[in-house]
Amino acid sequence: MHRNQKYWRTLDFTCVDSSFGYPVYSIERHHFHHLLYQAADGKNTVLLNSAVVDIEDDPSESHVSVKLADDSKFHAQVVVGADGIRSVTRRILARQAGINGKNTIRFTGRVHMSGYTAPLDNLGPKDLGVANWVFYDDSILTTWPCIENRQWYIGVKKAEVNGQEEMDRSVWANTTPSTVNDVYGKRFHPFAKSGEFKDIVDRSERVIASNVFEEAELPTMSKHRVALLGDAAHSMTSFFGQGACQAIEDATELANALHLYFASTRHGKEDHVPTTRRSDSSRLEQVLCDYSDKRVERAKALVAFSENYAKVHTANLPYGLGPLVRKLIFAYLPEWGWVDVGIEVAVWLPTEDQPTGYKTFL
Repeated sequence: MHRNQKYWRTLDFTCVDSSFGYPVYSIERHHFHHLLYQAADGKNTVLLNSAVVDIEDDPSESHVSVKLADDSKFHAQVVVGADGIRSVTRRILARQAGINGKNTIRFTGRVHMSGYTAPLDNLGPKDLGVANWVFYDDSILTTWPCIENRQWYIGVKKAEVNGQEEMDRSVWANTTPSTVNDVYGKRFHPFAKSGEFKDIVDRSERVIASNVFEEAELPTMSKHRVALLGDAAHSMTSFFGQGACQAIEDATELANALHLYFASTRHGKEDHVPTTRRSDSSRLEQVLCDYSDKRVERAKALVAFSENYAKVHTANLPYGLGPLVRKLIFAYLPEWGWVDVGIEVAVWLPTEDQPTGYKTFL
């Protein structure tokens, strides 16, 4: 960790092995996406470049219908919206509830600029697995280690927006390395050949800039036979790295609940227990309500925690205490304190139970 060019400290997170029972693992996001695609049975179940325009959930019907922009329809016993912070699923549910245009996310006033580089030839084996946090006077820059000494970097600063349209945009159009260099190019970074971050940005294979949003209020995570998970249900700032983690927790909890529901439904049919479409629909609706009730309080807590952590991270606290509090935490808090925070956030281990019978629209 550095404050401008001044070295603050080094944290060794290999200590988490003794606290959690397993070491730190890392995986590149695009590779993780590929693994998820394979796990979902690839093109047999995943429809790429598909746009959902409506969801029809009539309790008298045995299925929920999903309508795509090309007028094709798919039918399922349950629909799960995991379609991100600008969730189409959530907007459809809001429209059906008579709250057209309801938006429960808010702009945080910050912009992220990030990129992924080619291997940096000035780095060696000792640099593998080493991340860097650099706190500048008006922004923050973090670089995370990737395979072959590639770097994934992300800079955070106060956004300078002109008008509501720029404030509402998520991803900036036409972002280039020059966009990032205009802000961070001359800033110090310990992995840069010349000491200026421009050396790293110029090795970028892809870059992106986006405004940062978070949840303003948490609606229910289910309605009838439709459920939400991840950012579609509870978007939060990325400062504590909990967005994807909470999506995984949601998916685990929902998968377990659905597994028990479908297992009991199957056993009921085998035992010739009479059911009706409406009773099946009501039971499934209750299962999803229970899932929502179980997850929403934790989600609320982590949305609030992530925002408060962002204020510490950016030294934006009342009475001008931000810089002092940030230095005390990042420069002096013992390693066991960082591990304890991780324990409080909690780790969920998946079960061997797997949900079956799904269709994914991307």
